Amino acid sequence: MIKLIKIITYFCTVFSFGSIQTLNAEIAFEDQTKSAGLTTTLRAGYGSAWGDFNGDGWLDIWVGNHTNRPQLYINNGNGTFIERLSEFWEGDSFRDAHGGAWADFDNDGDQDLIELYGNRGGKAADDKAFYVNHTNKLIDEAIVRGLNDSFGRGRTPLWLDWNNDGLLDLYMVNKKRPLDDLGPSRLMLQEKDGTFNAAPEMTKQTIGEFAQLAYFDSAVHLLTSGWVFYPQDLYRLGDTTPLPILEEPRYKFKYLQDTAVADFDGNLEDNLLVLHTPTVSSWILDPKTRRQVTVDAHGISSIEKGSLNFWLQGPTRLAIRVYGAFDPWTPSMIHVGESGSNLAELVSEVVRGQLRYFIKLKLDATNPEMSGIVNLGLQTLPGIYVGWVPHIGQWRVEIRGADAFRAKFGAIDAEFEKVVSDGREFWTKDLSSKLVMLSRHEGEFIVDENFGYELTDSCRSVAVGDFDNDMDLDVYLTCANGLRNRHNVLLENIDGTFVLVPDAGGASTRNIGKGGKVSVADYDNDGYLDLLVTDGGELEYPFNYGRQFLLRNKGGSNHWLKIDLIGCQSNRDGIGARVVVTAGGKQQARLHAGGIRNGVQDDRRLHFGLANNLIAEAVTVEWPSGVHTSLTDLAADKIHLIREDPGCARL
Repeated sequence: MIKLIKIITYFCTVFSFGSIQTLNAEIAFEDQTKSAGLTTTLRAGYGSAWGDFNGDGWLDIWVGNHTNRPQLYINNGNGTFIERLSEFWEGDSFRDAHGGAWADFDNDGDQDLIELYGNRGGKAADDKAFYVNHTNKLIDEAIVRGLNDSFGRGRTPLWLDWNNDGLLDLYMVNKKRPLDDLGPSRLMLQEKDGTFNAAPEMTKQTIGEFAQLAYFDSAVHLLTSGWVFYPQDLYRLGDTTPLPILEEPRYKFKYLQDTAVADFDGNLEDNLLVLHTPTVSSWILDPKTRRQVTVDAHGISSIEKGSLNFWLQGPTRLAIRVYGAFDPWTPSMIHVGESGSNLAELVSEVVRGQLRYFIKLKLDATNPEMSGIVNLGLQTLPGIYVGWVPHIGQWRVEIRGADAFRAKFGAIDAEFEKVVSDGREFWTKDLSSKLVMLSRHEGEFIVDENFGYELTDSCRSVAVGDFDNDMDLDVYLTCANGLRNRHNVLLENIDGTFVLVPDAGGASTRNIGKGGKVSVADYDNDGYLDLLVTDGGELEYPFNYGRQFLLRNKGGSNHWLKIDLIGCQSNRDGIGARVVVTAGGKQQARLHAGGIRNGVQDDRRLHFGLANNLIAEAVTVEWPSGVHTSLTDLAADKIHLIREDPGCARL
């Protein structure tokens, strides 16, 4: 029977089996961003990838930074980093970067990097970047290796050894393009000469953002994600026949944001902790000036409409700035007054050294051409409809058919007295997310309804790790609505019950920007897992600016053990290997899955909390090749390097 894990919060106490336990949170983080040197402003930072680029034993950081210059932070080994991209990298600074992932694809002992690009909303054709590490210099070899994938609307890459030949393959997750069927997701199989070819049976259109490896049913599986369904597809590694997935669990995960794969229930097989959030449309009234309303709307179909009503004190003039002027909005799509006049204009300005376009419209209630509003019907074309309604003394803005609409409404010479929506759900200011546990039992997925947890905010990214080294897994989430970041959430696992930690143990990180993602790594090698949050959201200014937070785990008295694998018959990184650690009579299992979640790559080294145990009595490694390595009495508080074959010729 699958163990049920419940989340209960009540004034910092835990109610468990009728007794009351006072919350004594041992997890605490401190913001080391500035002192560590990670001070660069992000412009739609999206995600990060941890990897030891220069092979010195200290993890370095790659931040793709979407359409702006990426960053490569080299770890100095003393708690600080230095941004040294220009020394090691030859590439285009302004591409539509999404997920990146490190791996030693050529088994030569250093880490190489794949970066997927979104091709500007899937409407362009840009080669992807595959940076091969040549003596600590990253050289783009995507074209010669067959990984350029020009039409793919890239999202998150996944390294895996699909056919178990000791050579890493690559699953390139591409979101469906809006105008054609070019660039599907594809499994790229590596040949012996280091080039890649697509597996025809694994080349198909997807609408998801990422794929992951998971261990259950006594085997490693590939799961792909969908925006509507999860899992979208399920494969046993090496078999192109999709495994059946029940429809009901798939439906439960509509609006998927992220999934954390780990053994939560202690049965030595993986569970799926799924984070899904309704499409959030929101608005914010500037509380200080009360003269500016920022709006972010999503997913309004052609037959639906959404409205905002503005009441102003004093003169009734309003300015509208619509962002993303070319995608999909043009000035002709803004209709003013009862006649639907086109009075808006396209303008530009230089913002932080970059030319930015937006649509500008000034409204004046004394202008008769702006009185009234177009009578909207089912056949009304997509657009923004604006008008002054004199008998009730308000501006009304109707938005029709906006898949994505971002704008700022500014009162020129008055304060907003009131801003309200028409009550439709998509204008809810902060829709909540839900965490759901999906387990595999006797070949079927089971949704653990008892685990369901309604978060108070909409959240975007979920990470797991034993943050207090007490031999169970805790959960951290970054949260944001359509316009701004919310307080992030830390859930501590106490005896199988998850407890909300106040202020996320110092890691709440509310900040400008939106859409933050989190990656997990022990960057200072002290055995306690740290967090990197990268903020910054959409393509258009000002919604894309954010920053990063390096949150150092302050640690505690518990012990730990980390495993770094080196394969021989298997791929050198050991991706696909499974490690079981026994300490104090308790077993913990980890699958080396490359650290991939939606848009990020965690520390690929396998981390185990040991609580008060000074040794791990037994450590077993099941390599992809079928080789088993068994070790006993490994000392705590060390990084243990385990080789598949100590005499391997290629090491």
